[in-house]
Amino acid sequence: MKKTALTLTLLLLCLSTQLFAADFTDAVNRKISLPHPPQRIVSLVPSVTEILFELGLEKNIVAVTDFCNYPEAALKLPKVGGYADPSLESILLHKPDLIIASADINRPALIRRLELMHIPVYVIYPQTVAETLKTILNISRITGTEQKARHLVGSIQTRIQKIQRQIAKLKPQTTLECVMLQPLTVAGPDTFIADIIEISGGHNVVPKGPSRYPTWNSEALLTVNPEAIIVSTYPGQPAPKHFFDRWPQLQAVRNQRIIQLEADWIHRPGPRMILGIEALAKALHPSISIDE
Repeated sequence: MKKTALTLTLLLLCLSTQLFAADFTDAVNRKISLPHPPQRIVSLVPSVTEILFELGLEKNIVAVTDFCNYPEAALKLPKVGGYADPSLESILLHKPDLIIASADINRPALIRRLELMHIPVYVIYPQTVAETLKTILNISRITGTEQKARHLVGSIQTRIQKIQRQIAKLKPQTTLECVMLQPLTVAGPDTFIADIIEISGGHNVVPKGPSRYPTWNSEALLTVNPEAIIVSTYPGQPAPKHFFDRWPQLQAVRNQRIIQLEADWIHRPGPRMILGIEALAKALHPSISIDE
């Protein structure tokens, strides 16, 4: 009986591996093949690191970038350098069976070199909230964590729907998002941040142009005169209140609508984007209710 049970167990393990083994297509139409769920993952994207932790895969992450700072446990993981210039030697040292990269922050040359070494590299490229939710589900399919991902995505969608119901009849607030203050750099219409603004009940005042993140002067700022200004800069930038006080004629200044948000909440296409959406929606429309 014991021998039969052991044989059956081994058979089931083999079948599960065969069922998983599949080709996956990433966001830039590259195909990768995985014979089994990855056990040694290198994340070259801060938002991906957050997704992997949310999916309960922290024990499968063998290395991350210097900028993967959330959750706190990610700070203790081995580092491979910045996402723009990670160390190939360090990546190889960790013997990954999957590397997750991003089309807009990781160099194509690095991805090509890893391909030539026959290391599976899955590339993501979410540009909207909806694409971020799809990315979470795609990563879960590769890692065998679909049930957790469906729960996570469902929870985020429910919270967004609650906001959408409340702001449906409210007037969108003209909004400007400042990525940097010196120089004054703003988020254009074809950005992840712009999508968050629209979902949160704002209207992005930056017109379409050649740059997704244009640098503005005071004339451009005064011309659009937004009802609300979001500031989500990183350390080392001027204090927002003092920076905008030089333009008292701006209605956002007069009405004290300079909104400071955690940069990672609205810059990173990951699970914490819902915190940014809720915080911004509440700041733009104080009458709405947000679950604590």
